[in-house]
Amino acid sequence: MRTQRLIAYAFVGLVVGITALSSSGCGVYMAFTQPPAVDTVGLEQGKVTRDVVIERLGSPKSSVKNADGTREDIYEFYEGSKTGWSVGRGIFHLGADIFTLGLWEAVASPTEYLLKGEKITAQAHFDTSDRLTSFTVLGREKPQEEVPKQAHN
Repeated sequence: MRTQRLIAYAFVGLVVGITALSSSGCGVYMAFTQPPAVDTVGLEQGKVTRDVVIERLGSPKSSVKNADGTREDIYEFYEGSKTGWSVGRGIFHLGADIFTLGLWEAVASPTEYLLKGEKITAQAHFDTSDRLTSFTVLGREKPQEEVPKQAHN
């Protein structure tokens, strides 16, 4: 009788654990996939190649090659955060999701949406050999206080 009860409890625990893991998603996913922090000061000071800028910021929103062979790119990217901080939040959200059977997502998803940082628009100028000559932050847009679409669940 006692063995049957232990098996039943283990089965219920397993089902609850699997349900919590499969229902956790958006907050955990957003924390683990948040873009890394971008060193815009380093870009403003350095003469790095265009490939390095694209590696750090992603593809430009627009790119114009001038008649003299120089290039101007416009980038949009999120401020991001340090990798360790993102991973720590992801692990915390996963644990909280398991503990609360997925109810933590009501807090985790909006929090992660706000923590991804400001959306930054920047302009980069490159010389004829695609080396960065200037990098200017044009604007910053604070994240909207809205719940993101639950596409990852």
